[in-house]
Amino acid sequence: MTSSDSTRQSENAGFRRVRGRRAAAVLAAGLLFFGPMVAFSAGERAVELENRKLPDFPDLAEGWAFIPKLESWAIAHLPLRQHAVSGNAALSQLLFQQPPTYHTGREPTYPRVIEGRDGWLYFGDDVAEACRPQWSIDETLDRVRRLARMVRKSGKRFLFTVAPDKTTIHPEHLPEQFLGKGCLERRKREFWAALAHADLDGYIDLRSALLKLRNETGKPVYWSTDSHWNDRSSALYGMLLAEAVQPGLTESNNLTRTGSQTRTGDLGPLLGTPREEVVEQWGLKREGVRQLRRDDSGTPLWFRVTNTSGKAPLFTPRTILIGDSFTRTSVPWTTPYFADLTVMRSDAPARAGARQVADQIAASDVVVFEMVERYFVGGHGEMLDDATLRAVEKALREGAR
Repeated sequence: MTSSDSTRQSENAGFRRVRGRRAAAVLAAGLLFFGPMVAFSAGERAVELENRKLPDFPDLAEGWAFIPKLESWAIAHLPLRQHAVSGNAALSQLLFQQPPTYHTGREPTYPRVIEGRDGWLYFGDDVAEACRPQWSIDETLDRVRRLARMVRKSGKRFLFTVAPDKTTIHPEHLPEQFLGKGCLERRKREFWAALAHADLDGYIDLRSALLKLRNETGKPVYWSTDSHWNDRSSALYGMLLAEAVQPGLTESNNLTRTGSQTRTGDLGPLLGTPREEVVEQWGLKREGVRQLRRDDSGTPLWFRVTNTSGKAPLFTPRTILIGDSFTRTSVPWTTPYFADLTVMRSDAPARAGARQVADQIAASDVVVFEMVERYFVGGHGEMLDDATLRAVEKALREGAR
C-alpha cells in the first residue's frame, strides 16, 4: 500500500466519523423538536423530577427576566423529559466525553451534580444555595427563634436540628476545583460559626455526632452516589432525637448490621447515568415495641404512628417531627421510640397550606424541626416563611383560649 493510499484511507475514516457524529446530532435534533410533539399527541405529559414542583408560566410583566424563565418553563414541561435527561447524558458522553450541564434560567449555571473522586457524587444544590442565598444567615436563625418562641409560649416543647450536607461531612472526595467552591466554603464557615454563637435552646448537634461516627469507624456515613446519609447514620439520627426528648430512652436498643445490598443513589439519575454501590444494611429492634396503628390519611405530606411496648420505654407525649428527605429516609429508625408520633414533610405548607400544618403543630405536645444545612445556608424553607409562621402563631393562640 502506498503512502497516498494510506492517507486516503485515514481521511475517509475521519470523514466517516464526522458523518457519524453529524448523523447522531441530526437524529438528536429531530427527537428534540418532534419527539415531544408526538408524545404530547399520544397523551404523554411532563412529570416532576427530584420531587420538585413544575414551574409556573412566567409573568410578562417581569420584563427581560421573562425570557430565561420561559426557557426554564418550556424545558421543565417537555413530555418525556425524564427520558430526555438520560438520552442527553448519553449523547453528551458520545460527542464530548463529558456529562452535560443544564441551564436553570439564572446565571451562573451551577452543576446539578458535582462529580468527585473515587466515584463520589455530590448534590449541586449545596453550591447553588450557598452562592445565591435568599436570606442572611442571621435572618434564617431569627426565624427559627421566632418559631421556637411561639411554640414554647403555648406550653409545648421545641427542638430543632440541622442535617449536614454531604459536602460538609465528606469533603475529602470533592474535586480540587469546581464552580462555586469559594462561596460554598465561605458560606458554610459563616453558618456553622453563627449557629455556635447563637447558642439556641433545644438544638440537637447532628454534625459533631456524624463526624465522630465517621472518624471512629473509618467508614463513610453518607452514601457515595446519593445526597443522603446511610442506614447507620439514620440510626444515629433516631438515637439523638430519642435522647434529646428523654435521656436514657435508647438504653435497651438492639442495633445490628443485617447484611448488604446493591443500591442506586439519587444523584446518578440527575446526570442521566444511574450509579450503583454496595451498601451496608442496619436494623433497629426495641424489645416489646409494636405498632398499634398507622394513620396515612395525610400522605404523602404526613402520617401518624402509635406504638405500645411491653418492655422498652417509649416517649409518651404526642410529638410531631417536621423534616425533609433526611427525616423521611430515617423513619424506620425514629418511629420506634415514640408512643404517638406524626412525621410531616417540611414542604407541607407549600403543598397543603400553612393552616393545615399549623393545626397539626397545635395538636402536639412536642415539636421537633429538622432542616438540611443547604437551606439554612441558602436562607429559605417553607416552614420558616412568614405565611407559615403567622399561621402557626394564630393556631397556637386560638388553641390556648
